[in-house]
Order: sequence, then C-alpha cells, then structure tokens
Amino acid sequence: MHSNTERNGSNKADDSGQAVQRSDAYTLPLDAVVLAGTHQNPKRLIAGCNKAFLEVSGQVLIRYVVNALVDAERIGQIFVVGPEEELKKTLAGISSRVQIIAQRGKMLTNCWAGIEASENRHKSDSTKGLKERPLLIISCDLPLVTSRSIDDFVSRCARVDNASDKPYAMLAGVVDEIGVKPFYPSVDKQGIKRPFVELECGRLRLANIYVGRPRNLSHQEFLQTGFSYRKAIDWRNVVALIFNFLRSQGGWQAAWLAMRIQLTLMLSKGKGRWYRRLKMGNTQERVEKSLSEVLGGPVKIVVTPYGGLSLDVDDQDDFQILDACYQDWAVITAAVNSEIK
Repeated sequence: MHSNTERNGSNKADDSGQAVQRSDAYTLPLDAVVLAGTHQNPKRLIAGCNKAFLEVSGQVLIRYVVNALVDAERIGQIFVVGPEEELKKTLAGISSRVQIIAQRGKMLTNCWAGIEASENRHKSDSTKGLKERPLLIISCDLPLVTSRSIDDFVSRCARVDNASDKPYAMLAGVVDEIGVKPFYPSVDKQGIKRPFVELECGRLRLANIYVGRPRNLSHQEFLQTGFSYRKAIDWRNVVALIFNFLRSQGGWQAAWLAMRIQLTLMLSKGKGRWYRRLKMGNTQERVEKSLSEVLGGPVKIVVTPYGGLSLDVDDQDDFQILDACYQDWAVITAAVNSEIK
C-alpha cells in the first residue's frame, strides 16, 4: 500500500535517481488550534458531557492533547477553543503557552476564533504574511496523541510544503489501514474498526489533525458541511454531502467522485471486477484536485503512520473501548516511534 519510504518520510529520488534533499521543518514553530467542543449541541455530547472533559484512563481527554502539544518541539503557542470556564479549571497551571478562547458556536466558527487569536498574536510580525503562516488544527478527543506523533506529522507536512512550488492551503492528515489494524477487535480483545475510503493507492481514512493556511481557502464554509456529513458509512450522509457538492464550485466532479468512492466501498467485500475497476480510478491526485476545487485552495493528503490519530471519541461505545484499552494501545503507539526514522 505504502512503501517504507512513504511511511518513514525519507527523501524522494529525482528523475536521475539521485536523492533530493527536502527540508522537513517550517521556518518557525506552528501555532496550534485545539477544537475543544461545545455545550451548545446536544448531539455532540456523550453521557451528557462535552467529550473534551471525559476521562480516559484517569485523565480528561483535552489534557492528553494539550500536554502533547506543549511537549512537541515544532509547536509554538496553543489556542484551545471551547467552554471557557471549564477549560480554565481543567487546564489550570498547564503552560503559559496555552491560551483559552471562548467558544462561538459550531466547529468552523470556533476554529476561526482560534485562528484569529493566532493572527492577533503575530500581527506585528513583519517576517511572514499572516495568510502564508501555517497553523496546526487538531481535535480535543485523541487520547493516543503524543508529542512525537505531532512532530512527525508537522515534519511530513513541511517536507511536502517545501517541495511544492506553491504552499498548500490545507494538508489533511490521513491514516492507512496498516496504522489502524493494531487497534482492530479480535476474538479475545475489544477494538475499534471504522470504514476506509478505497483509493488506488490503498485504504485511507481521515485523522484528526491538519496543517493549513485557512485564509487561502476561498470556500471555507464548505468545511462545516464536510464535517457535518463526514460519516460516509451512513448513506443519508453520503447523499446529503453529494447534494451539497452539487451546489459548490467544481461540485459535479466532486459529487461523482463521492458516489464512486462510496460504490467502491460497498463492493470491497467481493473484490470483483467492478470493485477493481472503480478503485483504480480513485486516485489520490483526483481526490486532492476535487477537494481543492470545492474548498477554493490547494489541498494535499498527508499520510501519518500513527493510527491512534484517527481514534477519536465518536460515541459512548468508543469512549468505553478507549478507556478499557488505553494502556495496551499506548504501548502500540509508542512502538511506532521505533519504526519511524
């Protein structure tokens, strides 16, 4: 599916076979925006609680994420957006680099509250335009996140960004099946198994981490739509997403690709001729092009080997399984470090 070179992030060879040295670092540490949920949407609550404040293995979820960001070498200031008073209590004394931003409402408006706070911090900095300064955006409910997984993802994004003629507006983290398989259920253990997108290069699913330059996306409003209907396992969500694609610029191609990918997923059990034929046309380049047109800016998919970055708390079952399996799964996550150069 992915070669060792891709998973380890090694240098790429040029046409002559010589290694091309690519910088795996940004000029400055990235500010991070943490989306810490909201109390305003009952559908997003778990056991009546904002999932940022659920405890997994004795620690609230938001502290796993913020602690990892504080310890990451490639992260600067950290902006946590959510219920202000609860966050102040939960994150008291954690680091002077952490700033709490009051929630505004939905995911996208909360995200912009964090982005604007970062921009205000840098508005007097003349070394780089605010539109071109990348940020890291991450969700609050990732108990398996570590400073190493964050630094590794930022390095991969920087390598891709620095090799491009034009910096990307969004670099979206994804995991492949290799990274997620250790967390699958088996006869004698609990686990989490979620659907993948079937692409020509392999089976991928979104992680919960991004690097981006949001001001360079001219159709930012579609991010909220995509987030709302991201559960592709539900045909109702797929249909809703397709109709929203059709109303967007470049939407016909994106709508067709969404239907094609869903059909490929449905046919994946049989692995028959139509499955193979559809999958071969589901290229990463085609997905990136469609996303770029719909969002109004260049988008790139970046694979991370840390499968735990896709294991967020979607519902009560996820919460209970992550809590029960955390200690064993933290060992799996730590083992990935030894495989990454």
